[in-house]
Amino acid sequence: MTTIDERHGDGARGREEPRVEGALGPAEAHGAVIPLEQPTAALPRLTGSKAANLARAARAGLPVLPGFVIPRGAGGDPAALREAWEDLSAGGTRPLVVRSSSPQEDTEESSLAGQFDSVLDVRGWRDFRTAVQTVLDSAHRPDGSTAPMAVLVQPMLAARVGGVVFGADPVEGRADRMLVSAVRGGPDSLVSGAQAGTDHWLSRSGRVRRTEAPETGSPLTRTELFRLARLARQARQVFGGPQDIEFGFDEDGRLWLFQSRPITAMAARPARGARLLGPGPVAETLPGQLEPLEEDLWVAPMARGLAAALDIAGSAPRRLLRTTPVVTTAGGRAAADLRLLGEVPPEHRWLALFNPAPRARRLGAAWRVGRLAPALPGLATDLTADVDRRLTQLPPPAALPTPDLTAELRWTRAVLVSLHAQEALSGALLPEQAKARTAAGAALTALATARARGVPDDRIPMTDPVVLAVTAPSLRGEGQLPGQLGATVSETNAHTTADGHTAANGRPASNGHAAAVGHSAIDAHTAGTGHTAPNSHTTTLSHTTTLSPSTPNSHNTTLSPSTPNSHTEPPRVR
Repeated sequence: MTTIDERHGDGARGREEPRVEGALGPAEAHGAVIPLEQPTAALPRLTGSKAANLARAARAGLPVLPGFVIPRGAGGDPAALREAWEDLSAGGTRPLVVRSSSPQEDTEESSLAGQFDSVLDVRGWRDFRTAVQTVLDSAHRPDGSTAPMAVLVQPMLAARVGGVVFGADPVEGRADRMLVSAVRGGPDSLVSGAQAGTDHWLSRSGRVRRTEAPETGSPLTRTELFRLARLARQARQVFGGPQDIEFGFDEDGRLWLFQSRPITAMAARPARGARLLGPGPVAETLPGQLEPLEEDLWVAPMARGLAAALDIAGSAPRRLLRTTPVVTTAGGRAAADLRLLGEVPPEHRWLALFNPAPRARRLGAAWRVGRLAPALPGLATDLTADVDRRLTQLPPPAALPTPDLTAELRWTRAVLVSLHAQEALSGALLPEQAKARTAAGAALTALATARARGVPDDRIPMTDPVVLAVTAPSLRGEGQLPGQLGATVSETNAHTTADGHTAANGRPASNGHAAAVGHSAIDAHTAGTGHTAPNSHTTTLSHTTTLSPSTPNSHNTTLSPSTPNSHTEPPRVR
């Protein structure tokens, strides 16, 4: 609802009274006004959804302000409208609020919030007629259509505290929770976004589960929150489902229901045992939308490599890692299982404290993690050398028969499995050196040096392939180096080397192309030898609890830097 906060005075004398079209039309059987307490006021087609819902709530005994409705196409004796206005406004001394009420708003399908006008603090007969016309005029849409419109009239209440209560948590999709958002004053400033409210998450009984309040504190007391929870339960019974309710407490502490409508944006609650997916740390390596071939080339090896690292570190049950991929895609974008990576706490924390399985896994693998940590720099150096040697021996891709090209792609996937596993373990187990460079820092240094030598941007990935560590992998389009003005990296140049094949000119890739394999700078793993510290992706993983040295496992799988296998189990080493 868009609130027009206009203060209507008595206006200039002698001016022509505005003609209220639609509200004072030809005579209808229903008359000019329908009090909210009459049964016909609960008919949405006649009085609109907003007024009909309030009429139903009032008849059920909920605290609704008195009022009347000017139904669609109302006619009859105009004196009846004047009489209803005088009774409700106490002869013009009490301010009124004139609100829209269309059958098309406040429904289960759509609230149409903000589509029609309402006028607050209406005083005097002339200004009342003007306010009614304002509401009716808002039914005319920009596309030329006209929405059916009734007009709801109620007293203007100066609320001490107002806000919105949801009979269910619409964000998490939980029907056993309620959400209350409140501000000082009426709810209009909260609904319009002018004020940020204090949020309370309640149980069905009204018990406070969580509160997010500004520095000024909550305007609601515990007793008032309990009363709001009871009102939400009662409205749920009346309307057959959880409601989105606007409320207000007056200066005397009385609670009033201003509006009730179905929750239209209720999130679907995940099924029991559903996976929690999110970008997590994988978004740094694969930030864009992927094609099916790219998913096969990069996502599958990443999933297997991270699964191997989690298995070695004892961070997740082996049975779960075998059946649940650590990384998958959703809509073509890489998404990680946040529970497996330890990015979110367990669903039942107290039960997790009494589960002996994680401690058993950590105890069983503690000895191997201790032996693996000092060996990781050497493993990374060996993997770099093996990849460089293999790339140097490759002929141009165009000269390879299809079976040989397929074999090279399989080798690339196997290398990526080892790379991602070593990257994750290095970030978790190796201490970060104070003076060590990150892979991104090394790539940016190489990029600046190459540009200073006058090397064109489209040639830099061939002369300094480490720069690919700061670009996203892709098999389509042209990648762009940081700080690039107009020039782009050729597709073949930037992405063929990313697959671990050859440079764009068909010549064998130079030493250092291991950094381009999967765009996860492998030189980052040589931190122990004084080269570089783990790259940004690795650093992110090091802050999770899944790969911490204190959470090892009982599995005796290790990584092979030289002869990885891409089709059976994750690479092993003795």
